[in-house]
Amino acid sequence: MARRLAATLVVITAGLAVAAAPAPPAGAPALRQLESSERDRDRDRQAAQAEAQAARLEIAQLQAQLDALNAAQRNGETNVSGKKLRLAALSVREAQLDGQIGANRAKLARLLSALELLRRDPPPALFVNPGDVRDAVRAAILIRAITPELEQRAAALRAQAETLRKVKRAVDTASEDLFTTESDVADRKAKIEALIAARSALEGQDTAAADAAKQDVDALSARATVLRELSQGLAVAAPAAPTHDPPDPEHAGLFGRPKMFTAPAAGAPAQRFGAVEPGGGRALGWTWRTADDATVVAPAQGVVEYAGPLKGWNVVAILRLGGGYHLVLAGLDTITAGTGQMVGQGQPIGHMGKGDGAPPELYLEIRKGGAPVDPSHWLKAPMTKG
Repeated sequence: MARRLAATLVVITAGLAVAAAPAPPAGAPALRQLESSERDRDRDRQAAQAEAQAARLEIAQLQAQLDALNAAQRNGETNVSGKKLRLAALSVREAQLDGQIGANRAKLARLLSALELLRRDPPPALFVNPGDVRDAVRAAILIRAITPELEQRAAALRAQAETLRKVKRAVDTASEDLFTTESDVADRKAKIEALIAARSALEGQDTAAADAAKQDVDALSARATVLRELSQGLAVAAPAAPTHDPPDPEHAGLFGRPKMFTAPAAGAPAQRFGAVEPGGGRALGWTWRTADDATVVAPAQGVVEYAGPLKGWNVVAILRLGGGYHLVLAGLDTITAGTGQMVGQGQPIGHMGKGDGAPPELYLEIRKGGAPVDPSHWLKAPMTKG
């Protein structure tokens, strides 16, 4: 019976066929599904890494644009500072010229008023004193001589004032353009900084997704490796007599805990390791005949390497115990422990089903490096009588 169960478990757990087999084994879809999941997660990892790299490149480009804007802004501020200094100097000069123009304009206005008065109301020649006539003539000659000069000075002052006003308007326009440019640069900087922040968050998410996918790939790869190793080990028939020394329970490497295991089900095993089976061969593990719906517990502390229904043998659980040891439980109806979960010794991990005219059978096998070993080194359950 144990030989039949072990052979069935080989087919279910490993999914590896003998080279000359005409059809794939019943458990091949489980291993193929595991390998397919590993490939899918690896593609997810590569896609996430590519997206993270693209985000990093975009962040670098945006940062370059931001640096260029900062440089342009600094240059603009330097130009504006020079224009503002020039504007301040021109404003002082303009104030001085305005004062001079005002003073000259007042003097010119008085002279022009006097001339206009003489032009409109000249003194009668018969009543003018000869001395006064000479003075009046001299004054008229002097006024005529200085009038063009005063007019030229006034025109020059007006030209200077106009030039100053033009310069001031130009500087004001430049200041207004600068303000508009600065506002535009500030807006563009804000948008670029927001894009950098968004891309940085996206890059962090993609990196985290890639790391998570890598962890999943590593876990799936480890599970697939375990299944392959177990399949290769289970496919080897147990020898009639041991060809190597049994493992030392005190140095088995089972998390550094050499204490005895707990039986996975109540009662004594119906068949033990090495028992002769009908038709020849020897059992590779222990078998219990349990009650309907019996609770199955973990014989030892370990990590659930595989758990789930597999075609041909209900539900199979594989625990990684450490030190190169694995423990296989087959024949369950349901399992409550999930893959990757740490289970403690004696912790319930599933239940048996209902027997169809015969008690349900629970099969246990312990392997070291893929080769079956005698569970009696850790289990001391009494043998059934009769």
